[in-house]
Amino acid sequence: LVAQPVGPHGWRGAPRRISERDDAELEYLDADDAGRTLLLVWNVDGRSELDLINTHDASRTPVPDLPGYVVTDPVLSRDGRSVLLAVEGPLRPRELWRLDTNALTWSRVTGVPGLPDVPLVEPTLERFAARDGLEITGWLYRAVEPATSSTGGGPDVGAVPPEPRAALVHLHGGPESQERPTFSPQHQALAAAGITVFAPNIRGSSGYGRDFVHADDLGLRWNALADVVDCARFLVSNGYADRSRVAVEGRSYGGYATLASLAFTPDVFAAGVAVCGMSDFATFYRDTEPWIASAAATKYGHPVDDAALLDSLSPMRAIDDVTAPLLVVHGELDTNVPIGEAHQVVEALTARSHDVEYLELAGEGHEYRRATSRAELVRRMVAFVAARLA
Repeated sequence: LVAQPVGPHGWRGAPRRISERDDAELEYLDADDAGRTLLLVWNVDGRSELDLINTHDASRTPVPDLPGYVVTDPVLSRDGRSVLLAVEGPLRPRELWRLDTNALTWSRVTGVPGLPDVPLVEPTLERFAARDGLEITGWLYRAVEPATSSTGGGPDVGAVPPEPRAALVHLHGGPESQERPTFSPQHQALAAAGITVFAPNIRGSSGYGRDFVHADDLGLRWNALADVVDCARFLVSNGYADRSRVAVEGRSYGGYATLASLAFTPDVFAAGVAVCGMSDFATFYRDTEPWIASAAATKYGHPVDDAALLDSLSPMRAIDDVTAPLLVVHGELDTNVPIGEAHQVVEALTARSHDVEYLELAGEGHEYRRATSRAELVRRMVAFVAARLA
């Protein structure tokens, strides 16, 4: 963060460095009206850290005891005495909190309804090397262990051996989004059903610098798809899942990566759930919103100049190679990723009597606004994955 003071007559002084970090990205910045106090919110491997900066002497005050892992939408008051922001974590949904910048104390502004009395999973941040040596991180939600019925504290005599371990790789959208330790009913429901969830930030994700964001551009997308396979390898090699019981799931770009993984590496995953994902880049560019097509060209490829590359990366070209059971989910009114992307996958798989299910959410677009729609998606996903990995 560099400051350049401006004098009363418009002259600019020499810039001076106020704050910098090599281990984090600056995610939010706000200032009081006087310009004396700055609020900085850093993204550190997905977790949030806050600093208060006095611009007069560039002194830094770290904010302690955040009431959650992830901060969003912070607003510093005009007099610099307080901050209002949203905070959440894997064990508690998003709430508004107030920070007193002088006392460095927190007070809750809004609460959430009481949560069900069920065990929730605290994820751990895991790291591993992809096949080309690039470090990949991800959040691991270990499956909830079934309760034992022994009264003596030891295992029951003649107890049934534990079930083989099942796991699911969850792929976020974007691809420039970032998987963070927020409150995820989906991850928690899967873990409660005995399915470990690994939610990685494969190359192309944000939060790890400019080079990492662009490491999947154009033909480099094959490397991002290789990361998905390496995530499955990570789960199996570390004992979190059996080789034959790993599923893959994602929404939007993650839905595309799910379809691509099932089509191009059909021997890796035992089941898949593709939520509002692109299945063919030619039809996606033809039918999506013009502004989305324009923005996507530099990331995925130009629909004309890079047509051969886009065709090779389209799951529909290898849809007949898909062997894993698949649940396809799409919103009826989606114009970002038009619903035809789902229909052509379902039609092709149905034509050869493949194990495919389709859930169309009436009245929903690319984002699912109704709580009933989100609940139905989680219910169907958990039931589908649990049955196919049983």
